[in-house]
Amino acid sequence: MRTDVSDPDVTDTINRLLAAVPAPHRARVEILLSDRRTGGRGLWAMLNLIHMDQRPVPAVLSAELIEIYLTDDEAEPLHDCERCGLPVPVHAGRHCGHEATVERVYFPACPQCGGRTGRYAYWSHRTSN
Repeated sequence: MRTDVSDPDVTDTINRLLAAVPAPHRARVEILLSDRRTGGRGLWAMLNLIHMDQRPVPAVLSAELIEIYLTDDEAEPLHDCERCGLPVPVHAGRHCGHEATVERVYFPACPQCGGRTGRYAYWSHRTSN
């Protein structure tokens, strides 16, 4: 499901996400999130996860995390942190069926809280507690 940018709740999520982006990257991220045709597929996917799952946005996102989305066109938030739920980018490869394959894991530990990351780690951890 794609977020509707005319929805005030989505606008709020975009604003919270932009406020957390380090200042040197904020203008570029804002451009990418202002129009889907400008790129930023991975950033849009992260925004969708945060918005649809009502995940918290850290006060400040790690610059390294944002740089992955800005430099790797194939970066997608297919992993997340088991502790804080932050969607974490991986380099996605060919899609097999409905799931993308993971060719490169950038963050085996969350760049925000140090928790383990993996596919569905947040939801797996939540259901086991």
